[in-house]
Amino acid sequence: KAEAAAAAAASTVSGSKHKKSSASSKTTHHVSSSLAAASVKQRKAISKKKNKASNARKKCSHEGCSKLARLGGVCMRHGSKVKQCSSEGCTNIVVKGGVCIRHGAKVEYSRCKSEGCTNFAINGGVCIKHGAKYVRKKCSREGCTKNAQNTGVCVRHGAKVRRCSRDGCSRVVI
Repeated sequence: KAEAAAAAAASTVSGSKHKKSSASSKTTHHVSSSLAAASVKQRKAISKKKNKASNARKKCSHEGCSKLARLGGVCMRHGSKVKQCSSEGCTNIVVKGGVCIRHGAKVEYSRCKSEGCTNFAINGGVCIKHGAKYVRKKCSREGCTKNAQNTGVCVRHGAKVRRCSRDGCSRVVI
């Protein structure tokens, strides 16, 4: 008991936040519960702010550019360095494992969660057949109900259709 009392006195004299209990050898902290609760709340608030800031996509740092930044804080036009395929002579962007899809990168798409279905999942983990909602934009011309292409209008109202460049082929490029 005398040793425990001496140790407790020494710890309070040295300014430590720990106190030895005479009944047990466990260490207890002298922190008020309101201060601890406030610090936990503050830490959570700070971490939320950090997460929101890191999840937000940053804009290109070049003056007057509004594109999204890539590696290095700038967009592709202003000199962003992107990894290229490691195969000789290939300039495609790396997808997985240092190579592009053409040279062996395997990209796995999620499958429908419905039992026995092998279709790809579109939305919510299921395919269109099992309830995924897949809504395409309609042509912006008044009265037209066709699906819009890349310009916001259908082919009838001016969307350009790209054709295959191979000789004798007239298929549409998707």
